[in-house]
Amino acid sequence: MPQIVLHQWEMSPFCNKTRRCLRYKGLAFSAVDYNGLLARKAASLTPVGKLPVLDYDGERVGDSSRIAEFLDRKHPAKLLYPKDPQALASARLWEDWAGASLYFHEIYFRMLDPVSLERGLDLICKGRPQWERMVLKAVFKRRYPKKLKQQGLARLPRAEVERQFFTLLTDLDTLFKQRQWLAGDALSIADLSVVAQIDELVRTSDLAPRVLALKSLEAWYGRCNQEAPGR
Repeated sequence: MPQIVLHQWEMSPFCNKTRRCLRYKGLAFSAVDYNGLLARKAASLTPVGKLPVLDYDGERVGDSSRIAEFLDRKHPAKLLYPKDPQALASARLWEDWAGASLYFHEIYFRMLDPVSLERGLDLICKGRPQWERMVLKAVFKRRYPKKLKQQGLARLPRAEVERQFFTLLTDLDTLFKQRQWLAGDALSIADLSVVAQIDELVRTSDLAPRVLALKSLEAWYGRCNQEAPGR
């Protein structure tokens, strides 16, 4: 078996996605968490300076999508990206939607809600001194409202953001009344990308009961967690 090390922030949905990819393929790996102010060291791992980063037998790959493609090349038995052209196109679109749209809802509800923020800080500061938690809290409260204002969600009333978010989830729930998976007839990178975003919101947000009250969505969430756990 290859020696695999995942460099991660546990609370990151993109790291969640990568853990799911590895587990779906049945690959053993160890994880290095960059909790607290160790996060500064993550910037030196790759030129991009973001996590996740994967070390695979001495080869280093950054970015969750590039890691997933790399794992398919190394371990093609259980493909993350379907062979069928239609399913592949759909999977890539879902993956992009998860990272470009759903992600901003996840960080909105995690970072702008005081209770969720504290839960997120518990995750990313686990095992670190209390003073580092205070520093990161100040950084998060300064960085994320600005980031979300630039994106646009933070300019809207909370009730409107919730309405938009649950419209998206209701649409997903409707899709799952007729299908098991998002792209094709098997779990794919589409499912792992979307479920990772939803999973991180469920982990820290008081909205979790409302999310999982959508029964077809909840059933899909359970299937994903059974085949490729993220936690």
